[in-house]
Amino acid sequence: MNVSTEQAAQDSRSPLKEREATLLVREFLLSVAGHGLSHTTPRVPFSVPESVFDEFLGGLTTERLVGAAAEAYTDRALVLTSSQFDSLNRLHKDWLQQAVGVERLLIRFAELLRAEGIPFRSLKGVALAQVVYRDPAWRVFADLDVLVAADRLDEAVQLALRQLGGHRAEPEIRPGFDSEFAKDVLVHVDQIELDLHRTLISGPFGFTIGLDDVFAGSAPHRVGDVEVPALDAVSMFMHACYNAALGDYPPRLSGLRDLALVAVHLQIDRDVVADVARRWRATAVVRQAAEITVRELGLHASHPLSGLINLEVRRGQRLLLRSYETPARSYTRPLASAIVMRGVRSRWKFVRALVTPSREYLASRGWSLRSHAARARDRLLGRG
Repeated sequence: MNVSTEQAAQDSRSPLKEREATLLVREFLLSVAGHGLSHTTPRVPFSVPESVFDEFLGGLTTERLVGAAAEAYTDRALVLTSSQFDSLNRLHKDWLQQAVGVERLLIRFAELLRAEGIPFRSLKGVALAQVVYRDPAWRVFADLDVLVAADRLDEAVQLALRQLGGHRAEPEIRPGFDSEFAKDVLVHVDQIELDLHRTLISGPFGFTIGLDDVFAGSAPHRVGDVEVPALDAVSMFMHACYNAALGDYPPRLSGLRDLALVAVHLQIDRDVVADVARRWRATAVVRQAAEITVRELGLHASHPLSGLINLEVRRGQRLLLRSYETPARSYTRPLASAIVMRGVRSRWKFVRALVTPSREYLASRGWSLRSHAARARDRLLGRG
């Protein structure tokens, strides 16, 4: 079938056929996400029909599972035709070329941070690929995420701007907001997004994380010939929980795969995790992350995550969790954040910045103060 014929076939699908195709692709993506995981039923080798292969490739990109699909093919769990292999191979190479650029940027930025004595930890894709995947090529990533000490965040941003030639994705909401309230600051360096984190997750649960705990320990990993500090085992597990439960709505399959691998590879102790989750007021996050991952990836009761599903969660945390589970989460999360903040002054500064952002911030988004308020109102009322 040629391209035009294939496209015509897709255009002529009925809504029922479209739904069947979507469900079929979802099953293939789940098979890729669950490939090679322990404590799960072995999956039989599978192939993807040509009629949905392009959608399958798109799903691999969206779910960040391109490397996992390459791993499944290498292990003969995914059966491809020669043309399908060529398509997946090209896509995987593109992702790996991007990853090399990200790693080079990390090496440069790590040197700058060390020279200034700014505490930092590498996060997410770069760290996970090296620490918990048996081959780093099986975990693709496009961006660089680095956690820096909150009181040095502004300095780290200036380093990225001046020494790396970066530019901010958008202005600060109000002067001083980033280092006190922001989850992160996004800086573009050439074609790479450098995400400088103040904490591990946005919203209310980001304000209850014990950042002193996070920086108290570290686990080094190597990028080329350079040793870079990542989070220690427990903090890496907690971060994987935040990403699995709260990072995307709905959850991205690569985040669930990361969590399942971290739990086993780093030999996470249930009691230690439960204690940290209690202190960080994140028991609801850990339990939800475990529930979603066990259910979606079909993990057995013997998997370490299964032991976290029955953690007792306070009602207040369940309410905070809801602020992440709505299309209006960009507004509901800040409202919930104000609830957990300590100190009337901090709460006032936070709310004031969100309600009346700087002119520069509004202009960068093409908003006026009136349209900003109307947008927030409509989103919260479910109108758009």
